Amino acid sequence: MNPGVAPIFDFAGITPQALLATVALRRGQPTGPANEQDVEDFVYDALELLPGANDVEVRCENGRVTLAGSAPHKRVKRDAGEIVWAIPSVNDVQNNITIATRRRSRSQAREAETGSASTSGRKPA
Repeated sequence: MNPGVAPIFDFAGITPQALLATVALRRGQPTGPANEQDVEDFVYDALELLPGANDVEVRCENGRVTLAGSAPHKRVKRDAGEIVWAIPSVNDVQNNITIATRRRSRSQAREAETGSASTSGRKPA
């Protein structure tokens, strides 16, 4: 993280560093992750505490962490990346999390319009 920029992470006022410190204590590893598998496990444990991040996958290779999967909001994607960047042994983060929209698709919207049009006595489109 850039020390001159305020963190954008806002998980009930908890910083990514504090969240990772909690995970480290729970895991009995107060010095943090010792290897790449530990980095993945640390991130998974931290993401369990972040609502909406249960569909995120984590891979670590040569200090580069790749996040994949989906999240319900842009904030969850951003917060997951901030958590990973707070791990000292991580030197790069590739955040490939997609935002899962809850909007209706065009075909569903058309069906809804067609259904309402037929009930109003108009011809369906």
